[in-house]
Amino acid sequence: MQEKKSSLNSKKILLQALLFEHEAPVFSKVKELFSALKEYESENGVFVAQGRRGERVVLQDREAFFAFLSELSGAHIESFEAIKNYFSAATRKENIEFGGDSKNRYTKVFDGVVLVKKKGETPRLFQKETLGMLEDIARFVAVENAETFLTIDTKAEHFSSEYFVYLGGYGNTLTRSFLETKEVEFFLDYDIAGMHIYESFATKNKTFHMPSDLGRYFRMGGCNSQKLYQKQRAQMKAHYSQELQPLVSYIKHYATVVEQEIIYEA
Repeated sequence: MQEKKSSLNSKKILLQALLFEHEAPVFSKVKELFSALKEYESENGVFVAQGRRGERVVLQDREAFFAFLSELSGAHIESFEAIKNYFSAATRKENIEFGGDSKNRYTKVFDGVVLVKKKGETPRLFQKETLGMLEDIARFVAVENAETFLTIDTKAEHFSSEYFVYLGGYGNTLTRSFLETKEVEFFLDYDIAGMHIYESFATKNKTFHMPSDLGRYFRMGGCNSQKLYQKQRAQMKAHYSQELQPLVSYIKHYATVVEQEIIYEA
């Protein structure tokens, strides 16, 4: 029983580790990982991450971070792709295949997969030959950012499907191809880049998820969002689809943008 509990806790920590792939996550999202990491630091005389309650946790030593995850999981973890393939291997009961030293193997495998999460379940990687398992599922929610995707259960009630697909931006070729035959609700950043991602997808039917109180989030816009807007505004197109006009109006009126992480959080 203790061994099973330890295994489940290790998987939870590995999922939290994925939140560091694109940015520093807030403490509340990685508190189990942070606690285990402090023990590892004390035992090994290293300083891996800095953070405290109510703030974001910042990695100080990425090499030591992956060494910690390797010791925790018993697998060779040297990249975020390796973490994703760890879960894929566990799902297919082929952990040994992904336990070697080849970073190229991790990269090649992840480049040809679709990362899907069903509400209440652990994310799973599907390769081209296993996507048939999802054939009968007509509708998906496509999520742009990793932190939001991995914690989507906390927001799932606001969406039209219990199946979520990770994009990580524009999505890889297999993900884009897979979504072509699906009805897709896009949950993206509420910014110029998000609108471009949305318009780049060809699907059976698509919608851009708009909270009923979206204006409130724009009124809350802070310094970082305004800086992001300043970076993106030169990319603003003259024309966008009719569905995006409310978002266009908010961006122009408030001269700011909204990242999806804060939606349904404040």
